[in-house]
Amino acid sequence: MNFTKVTMNLTDRDVRNTEMLSQKLHTRSKAEAVSAALNITSFLSKKLEEGTELIIKNKHGDMEKIYIPGFNEPKE
Repeated sequence: MNFTKVTMNLTDRDVRNTEMLSQKLHTRSKAEAVSAALNITSFLSKKLEEGTELIIKNKHGDMEKIYIPGFNEPKE
């Protein structure tokens, strides 16, 4: 596995999100949490490009289609 060093400036909100993701995903570092988030986003992007709909179901069984700007727009 090759690594490329990337330096990022994060807002306070970004840092909080990274810390929350790190706890939920049980990552060893914030960098690993960012990598996991990128992998999840890439996977969802590919699925939406294929025409797959992203549906969530709450604890009451109600379903809702998720729309992500920039991901759900049809290609020209």
